[in-house]
Amino acid sequence: MKHLLIAFALLSFFTGISQGNLQFNQAKIISNTDPPQTVPAGKVWKIESVFSDAGADTYAVDGSGSTQSFFTICGAPSFYYHYYGRYLGINSIPLSFGIHSAGNQMTNLPIWVPAGSTICTCTSATFCARGYSVIEFNIIP
Repeated sequence: MKHLLIAFALLSFFTGISQGNLQFNQAKIISNTDPPQTVPAGKVWKIESVFSDAGADTYAVDGSGSTQSFFTICGAPSFYYHYYGRYLGINSIPLSFGIHSAGNQMTNLPIWVPAGSTICTCTSATFCARGYSVIEFNIIP
């Protein structure tokens, strides 16, 4: 009986401080022609896939050692790329979702993006993602 009461007390305590549950809301496909997207308040996005340029899945590395500025992300100043690939900007931070020619994934999917974050593709026709797919969840307290 003593163990049952302790278990009940612990369960009640941990249930009272939970962070909320996720409830499926919708699936979205965002194109590179769409404006930057902001994850709404009370929601979380799970990026499931990032679409590559012209269907290519493997990208080489710029091994020249030079800094090359080709594109901007979300209106931030041009950044210098090192990897070719499917770039997205999350809060103006460039992330490559391409697969390196050696077989390594640059940023593993899925990736969870919290409310208030801005996601956009960048301005280069060669180096940027053509779009991405998202599952949107409601955060239920």
